[in-house]
Amino acid sequence: MKRKALWWASGTIAAMAIVAGCAGALAQDPPAAAAAVHFSGVINDYPESTTSGGATIGPWEVRGPWSLDLHGFSGTANFSAALTMEFSDLSVGAGAAADARHQHTHHITMTNATLIENPPASENCPPSASGTPAYNVQFEVKGMADVSGNGGSPFGAGILVPLQVCVEGGPNVQFSNITLVFTKESDGTPSPATLHFGAQPVHGVVGATN
Repeated sequence: MKRKALWWASGTIAAMAIVAGCAGALAQDPPAAAAAVHFSGVINDYPESTTSGGATIGPWEVRGPWSLDLHGFSGTANFSAALTMEFSDLSVGAGAAADARHQHTHHITMTNATLIENPPASENCPPSASGTPAYNVQFEVKGMADVSGNGGSPFGAGILVPLQVCVEGGPNVQFSNITLVFTKESDGTPSPATLHFGAQPVHGVVGATN
């Protein structure tokens, strides 16, 4: 798999490079190499959801495509996902009425989020699940996300929530996994998205890089 170099400047730091193992031409000469790099894939997981009263509801089933664009020199990225969410069989039991699953949709967008190459352990990108092959965190994107619910504003108009996106991989496939975590607010309290999606990682797969 050929490697493609991304270049950016972050704060006062001069141009840096992140190696993206993706099919395509080998590009290593800035500024030509500063073009955006696009990632896409699918979210597919069963997160639990905790209400503000502390009761646990779930697990939910969450599925849908996601897209991530790294912006070359800028040190920023855009993320989006279009997800369906409903109670799984583990919540309502096989054969339950369709409307008992509380089906709804979420569109998630994060614009000009901070891009961190090889994030330190303090960033707490989720490790691989117990009993599965270990992976390495390749990069992290974090910022404030706009989350819709059935096309509306479930958390209130204009309210953004903190979101951490980590892309991971191994020696054979450099970019293979993605995790989403709706982290707590800056004051340490759970955000509305943390209460709805839960604080645990939501997992998915990296399907394409270009």
